[in-house]
This record gives sequence, structure tokens and C-alpha cells, in this order.
Amino acid sequence: MGVDAESRSQLAAPNSANYVQTELSQQSNAPWYVAHTKSSQEHVAEANLARQGYQVYLPQLKILKNRRRANEISQSVLLEPMFPRYLFFKPAHVEHSIAPVRSSIGVAKLVQFGLEPARLSVDALKKIQAVESLQHDSSLEELSGLSLGKKVIVSSGPLAGLNGLVSGISKERVMVLMELLGREAKVSFKLAELMLAS
Repeated sequence: MGVDAESRSQLAAPNSANYVQTELSQQSNAPWYVAHTKSSQEHVAEANLARQGYQVYLPQLKILKNRRRANEISQSVLLEPMFPRYLFFKPAHVEHSIAPVRSSIGVAKLVQFGLEPARLSVDALKKIQAVESLQHDSSLEELSGLSLGKKVIVSSGPLAGLNGLVSGISKERVMVLMELLGREAKVSFKLAELMLAS
């Protein structure tokens, strides 16, 4: 149980092969534009635009996903688009037309304001990139949202549905103070077995 080895390596090294932060070059005077992608095809659009010579930036968030297999619960860390169905692109040079983007595989349309394509400044994109970088440096505990004193609900196992307070957190386990059979008890849970109470 717990976080699989691949996910743990992604936590330790967010700049791994799965996450490469785009260098926001200012080499050309061409502006950054916004493309609206087809559903769940951000990566397809990203690859096709890059193949056509555009510089592409797809901001991604590191998220924690629970997976259930039979009676086993495991967690993995995945990267998902920060802005689902949107990505940013920049022509290679001023003469590089953005017209082919509209018919690129994975792209639904260009984001426009009236007849003008939406443009973003490099400063705005650098702020997005700074938020992305901070979030990628988050620990497993920070991703789960669990911290000492937080109220949680047991989501699986024999104690499912009961709630308690987080009293301790380690890499693989969370200690929860619960009332069981009229007495307070500290119970150890896998991170995947808990969710924050609303």
C-alpha cells in the first residue's frame, strides 16, 4: 500500500521526465496566445503544436489520486492540466502564422475576444509558472490537505464513515484521534483511507 515507487520519485523530483517546466523565451517579439483544446486532449494538442514549430506551455498541477483494487487502496501522484482544455502557445517568429492552430489535432479553437485572438504577456505566464513550481514542490501531506487538528472522515475499511481529528502524520500513515466504544483512541490509517471532512 501507500504511494507507489514511481509516484514517490515524482514527489522527490518534480522536474523529472513527466514534468519539464517550459522555458518562457522572449527571443521573438511574437505574443503568447491561448488555445482551447478538445476534451482531455491537452497533451495531443501540445505535441501537435510543438511539431509545427510553436513554443507550447501547458501548466500542470501535481495531484494525489486514490486507486482501489479489490480490497487494496493505493495512491499515486499524477500531473493534470492546471487549466483543463486550455494551453498557451507562441509562434516561432513574427511571420509564423497562427492560422494552422485552428485545425491542429487536439485543438477545438483559438480563444478570442471579438475578432481578436486572446494574448498573454510573458509576465502573466511567469506568474502562472511560479504558482505551478510552488505546487510541484508540495509534499504528499500538503497535497492531501491533511494537517494536525484537521477533522477527517474514514473513507474505507471497517471504520468507514466515522470521523476524528488528525493527531500525527508520517510518510505512509496518519494517526487519527477517534471515539470508539465510548473511549478516545488513536487509530493509524493509510493516507488513502481518509478524506477531509467538510
